[in-house]
Amino acid sequence: MEKKLPKKELTEKLPGWYLQYSLYYFWFVESAAAERAENREATIAKWVAEDEKKDNRLASAHISGGTYCRSCGKDMRVISKDYMRRDSRKDDDILIMFECVECNKRMALWEDGTQWEGAKHECEKCGGNTTSKTTKEFDVITWTETCEKCKHVKTDTLDLSSDKKEPEPVDPYLELDRKRFVFDKDMIFKYDQKLRHFERMAKLHATAEDKVQHVDVHDGIKQVKKLKIVQLKELLEPIFTKEGYSDFKLGDPQIGREVSLDFSCLDTKDEREEYQSKKDLHKAIEKALEDTNWRVMSAGVSYRLGFLSGSLRAYESEEEIRKLVEQRMKNGYIPKAEPKEPTVSTTKPKDEFYNRDMRESVLVYFDKLMLGSVPAEITLKSGIVKPTSIPVLSGEMNPLLRVFIPMRDNDESVPKFIRNYDFKFGEDKKMAKVRKDSRERKIRLV
Repeated sequence: MEKKLPKKELTEKLPGWYLQYSLYYFWFVESAAAERAENREATIAKWVAEDEKKDNRLASAHISGGTYCRSCGKDMRVISKDYMRRDSRKDDDILIMFECVECNKRMALWEDGTQWEGAKHECEKCGGNTTSKTTKEFDVITWTETCEKCKHVKTDTLDLSSDKKEPEPVDPYLELDRKRFVFDKDMIFKYDQKLRHFERMAKLHATAEDKVQHVDVHDGIKQVKKLKIVQLKELLEPIFTKEGYSDFKLGDPQIGREVSLDFSCLDTKDEREEYQSKKDLHKAIEKALEDTNWRVMSAGVSYRLGFLSGSLRAYESEEEIRKLVEQRMKNGYIPKAEPKEPTVSTTKPKDEFYNRDMRESVLVYFDKLMLGSVPAEITLKSGIVKPTSIPVLSGEMNPLLRVFIPMRDNDESVPKFIRNYDFKFGEDKKMAKVRKDSRERKIRLV
């Protein structure tokens, strides 16, 4: 990142690039470590089961039929069983080593009875087959390989008496890497918090993007009147009277996952039949409530001897109200665009920041926000200098957006600006010494 980004770009947009790095690090490092930690017990249990299966197979491995010595014909006994790679097969096979009880000659057979031929070596000069010979004198072992084709001889020795063994180098990053890649319960807790926070941030961006792409829907949501029960009664009472219904009453609200309440009235028009009475009332209520968050419930209106009743339901959440607006738009409703205040700048706001919930944005991105002031002096048009102050907003990046796995010192895989980032903003030292207010008056820091 540091090599490819222009220096000015990196300096001016440092918080954004840190956040970008944190996101990548979260998905490709922290998530992988957390997944391993979450599956640790299951993985260990799987390994144990696989090892037990291999141990059981090794213990029960045998050659069908008897085995006899090729030299003296006597019985042979098993002295070892081992898993070994066989030719180009995918899985290891079992090699069983036998020893003659009489002449001590040895023989190795695969589990299926095929005799082991040993590893084949090729001459490093001509590629021909070689024969090997091993000798041991005191603590020195000598291997000699002779080519059957060109007679080239290659010799290697191993001195077992040598005490000049170099100690294995100590990994200076062992404990640090353990903290980075082997998550304990504390790190899993931090990871879960960070995951929830990134989900919250993603939802914030998705909401902002949705508001850009569906401006008409969100304009319609803003125009929906969210009525209290008292306001609902004040709205419907004159409607019922106008349509020829009297004794309008609202019952007690039924509060559960949704809020509903019953209504009732009497039909005052003697000539109106049941069907027409129900239809007129239903239509009048729907028209009165179409730009509110209340609707007649699906059961509709009931009628008995001029007494009409029904139920109304309130839609409270933004998602429920959105569905009401979308349904109205399908029926031809067009929300009125909100008048926008004129702005000096004619540039289009960036989609990702347009119409975003500012409070949620602050909670997602910032921590320890403080509004303070620094002393300054202002020069009036008359030339008089008066004391004043400049408001200062300071804070830090939210800890849940940071890379929280420890990093190695001078690790070139981690950009320098990531290792040295201080997460703070709004410090006095970053303020301009002289500035101008909206009336072009000079303000100087004291």
